[in-house]
Amino acid sequence: MTRPSADVIKTANEKSLRLRALLQAPEIVIMPGAFNVLSALLYQHLGFPAIQGSSAGFANAMGYADLGIPRETTVGVTKLCADAVSIPVNADGEDGYGGPDEVRETVRQFVSAGAAGMNMEDSDRNAPGTLLDIGFQLDKIGAFMDERKKLGSEFLLNARCDAFMTMADRRAALKEAVRRGQAWAEAGADSVFYFRVAEPDYIQTLVKEVPAPVSILAGPGIPSARELESWGVKRVSYGSQFLQVAVGAVKRAALEVKEQKTHELMSDGIGKELRDILAGRIS
Repeated sequence: MTRPSADVIKTANEKSLRLRALLQAPEIVIMPGAFNVLSALLYQHLGFPAIQGSSAGFANAMGYADLGIPRETTVGVTKLCADAVSIPVNADGEDGYGGPDEVRETVRQFVSAGAAGMNMEDSDRNAPGTLLDIGFQLDKIGAFMDERKKLGSEFLLNARCDAFMTMADRRAALKEAVRRGQAWAEAGADSVFYFRVAEPDYIQTLVKEVPAPVSILAGPGIPSARELESWGVKRVSYGSQFLQVAVGAVKRAALEVKEQKTHELMSDGIGKELRDILAGRIS
C-alpha cells in the first residue's frame, strides 16, 4: 500500500489549494493536456496557471492506444510532470482503476506523485459505451473522499460524467448528466466534468443545475473557451488533442522531407525557445 509522507502531502496540498482557488475565481481556468514532461514545461513557460495530465496522451506518446498503459505508468509520468513544473498538475485517474478499494490506492499514488487532483469517470470500462450504476459510482466517490480525509490531503476530484458519450438520446443524456452531476457535487466533488457536449443550451443548463464548478472537454466542434466562460463554465481542458496537433506538425514536416526533399517547415521550430524552456534542468 502506497502512503505519501507528510512532506509530500504538504507540498501537494499547496498546489491543490491553488487549483481550488482557480476553480473558484471569476475567470475560466484553461488547462492544456500534457502528454509528456516537455509539454508540461512548455505550458508553464507560456503562462498557463495549471495543467491537465492526459492518460491517453501519455499512452499515445509511448506508442500505445488509450488505456494501453497501467496505472503505475500513468502515475509515473504524472510525477515526472508534477516534479518538473511549479504549477498544479491534475492527474487523469481514468475510472479510479477499479472499485472503491482501488480508488483509495489510486488517490494515494497520485498524491504521492505530487498531483493536485484527478479526474474520475463513470463509464464502465468492462462494458464500453455504458455508464456505471450511480450508486456504485457514489461508493467510489465516497472512497475518494474518505481516503483524502485520512491522508490530510486537499486533493481535488474532477468527477467526470460520460452521459453524452454513452447515450444516443441527447435530451435523455442531458437529464442524466444533470442527475449525476448533482449527485457527484453532493458527494463532495470539487468540479463536475462533461465530455462531448456542444449544445450551448445544454451547457448553460448544466451550469445552472449542477451545484459545483462545471468543466468541459473542449476542442473542434465545441464552443470556444471564451463562450464557455460567458456561460459560467469554470474549467476547460483538451485531453490528448495537443498531442494530436504536435504529431500532425511532425507528419507534415516528415512528408515534406520525404516527398519534396525540402525542409522549409522545420523553420517553424522553436529551437532557441526550447533551449530556454529546458535551461537549468539536469538529470
